[in-house]
Formats: sequence, structure tokens, C-alpha cells
Amino acid sequence: MSLKKVLHYKTNYLNKSETFIDRLVRNHVRYEPSAMCYRKRAFTEGLNLYPVPERGWEALNNVFAFHLNRPLPFYRQSVDHVKPNVIHSHFGYDAHKLIKIAGRADVPHVVSFYGSDVSRLPDETGWKRRYSELASHGARFIAASRYMKGQLLSLGFPEERISIVRFGLDTEKLRFRTDYEIKPSFLMAGRLVEKKGFEFGLKAIAEIAARGIPATVNVYGDGPLMPELKNLARKLQIEDKVTFHGFRPVEEIVSAHSGHSFMLAPSVTAADGDMEGLPNTILESMALGTPIITTRHAAIPEVVEHGVSGFLTDERDVSGLADIITGIFENPDRDKLEAIRREARKRIERKYTVQNMVSGVEQVYDDATNSG
Repeated sequence: MSLKKVLHYKTNYLNKSETFIDRLVRNHVRYEPSAMCYRKRAFTEGLNLYPVPERGWEALNNVFAFHLNRPLPFYRQSVDHVKPNVIHSHFGYDAHKLIKIAGRADVPHVVSFYGSDVSRLPDETGWKRRYSELASHGARFIAASRYMKGQLLSLGFPEERISIVRFGLDTEKLRFRTDYEIKPSFLMAGRLVEKKGFEFGLKAIAEIAARGIPATVNVYGDGPLMPELKNLARKLQIEDKVTFHGFRPVEEIVSAHSGHSFMLAPSVTAADGDMEGLPNTILESMALGTPIITTRHAAIPEVVEHGVSGFLTDERDVSGLADIITGIFENPDRDKLEAIRREARKRIERKYTVQNMVSGVEQVYDDATNSG
């Protein structure tokens, strides 16, 4: 029996940080995947990919359509060629571009949301209207958490068409650490943007240093706040304790866990309203057995329970972060940390595996294709 077809869509396929999308596309079971994009970026090897041509009259025609925010002729041609049973758009801002194309082809349109597309974007000019159109025309909508489902409901998306499908990790590749030691070595990983809250992580490191705990932190990631964060480290007089590594592949960051005892993820709501969905770095840390110190932000408390599967404090609470760390090192309790590490791993294995994610998404496809 031939597989049904799913055509994934993202304007840029894919950004280097979007491993969570690649894991879905590479691990389909009951659907044959292909992908369509405006520009080809990363994770494209071996994939049946349809990128917009970059040269010639056809390219020029599509570039004009793209910048005028009109349906691209190339997208229509690709859908007609692939004849998918379902189209799956990733991020709300990209999904809006395919409303007319999916409607013209009479193909169910499934949309996944991830974070900024439900927190910051709706406040920008015109996007509440665009999301109203998307809510009317989309077949199904996927939220990565209960928290995100609530955000979609507040934006007017119909509850009966929203499914929660959590991110999935390849737990076979994320082996639980057996080399764990309790020492004041921390890592932070992610794009250097406001919502990651790295500013507060650095301030917490400075505070515990003042309390006599000789901590070090390695920062993996790049972004617009790199100069500002380096300057902050100098002002806090902790530049000798902080190393900025810039962007590194996920595999390298995973390997780096073996040299660190804790992951700091002090996420915050940015001034423009931008929020996390649920950071993959947190899930990966939990899977590996590196205790996570994080904040009560967005969907993070759905997986991190304070003192049970990690440590939580409020957003922007530098003293709260420092108090957690101080408590760990003033009274080291290996049994408690070991229990936290193992409970974190169990939570990932129960709800956040790539198998669970693929199964959940393909069930959404089934619902979309069988609903009249």
C-alpha cells in the first residue's frame, strides 16, 4: 500500500536552529515527506525538496510575487506536481502565505506554531486579521504545549481544530550521563536574543561569585546581543569566568554537557512580547541528565517541576537563580540531584520522544484528511 504524501512548507528550509522540524520530517512513518521553500538553507540532504529557482525569468516572477505578498506561481506548480494529501506549514507567519494555494488545490492545510509566532507577531500591524483568515481556512493547528494552545485560543483559533503535539527528541542519540559530577560549571545555549534571558544568567554567576562560589559558564550561540553580553560580563568583572563560543552544531553542544554540571536557561518575556515555546535546549538537557535551572516562563513549568525534575524561579529573578545555586553548593545532596536527573529523563521518555511527536502529527494529518 502506497503512503500518503505530506508537503512541508517553510520560507527558509531550514534555519540551523530548527532541528525540531528536521526530526519530524526525517522520521515520518505513514506519510511520505517532501518540502517546499523560497530559499534552501540547512538540513536538506537526501530530502525531496522544491526550492524556488534563483535564476531566470521564472525566478524573477516568483521574487516579485514574494515581495508583494502574493501566492507564488512556483508554489502552485509544486503542489500540483507533488499532489500531497496534506500540506504542513511551519510557523504561523509562513502558513499565511499558503492559504490561497492550499484552498485552490483543495488540500488540507495543517499549521504548526512554535513561539514568537503566537506571542510577539500577533501584536504587529495586520497580523490579527491575517490570523483570523488562517483560523478560518486551516484544517488543523498544532500547538507544542498546553500554554501555547491557550495562546492560540486567545487569538481566535477554534479549539476543536487545535491539537497539542510536543517536541520530540531522539533519545537513542541523547544518552543519559554516567559521568555526572557536582561542580560549579554551567552552560547556556541558544540564540543571543532577549527572550533567552542570558543577561540574568550572567548576573547570577556574578552574584554567586561574590558569595564565594567559583563558577564558570560556557555560552553556546550567536545573535544580536553578543556584544552587549560580552560588555556585561566585563562590567560584572566575570569575563574570566565566561566563555562565548558562538554558534555551534547541536552535536557539539550535546558533547559539551559532559564537562558541565548544570544548564542555565533563564528565559524571559521580551520587551516586544516575544516568548519561548519550549526550548529544545531544556529538553535535551533533561534527556542527558544535566540538571536544569530555569524560569517559570511559557510552557517550561509543564516539564520542569521545581525540586523534582529541575529547578525553577521567576523571570528576571537574579537572586532566585543565585539562591538555587548557592543552596546546591552549600549543602550538596548527591542523592537529591541524582533523583532529579533520573526523573527529568523519565519525563522526556514519557512525552518528548521523536516517536511520540511523529505519531501525534500523523494523527493530526489523518484527522485533517478524513474530515470531509
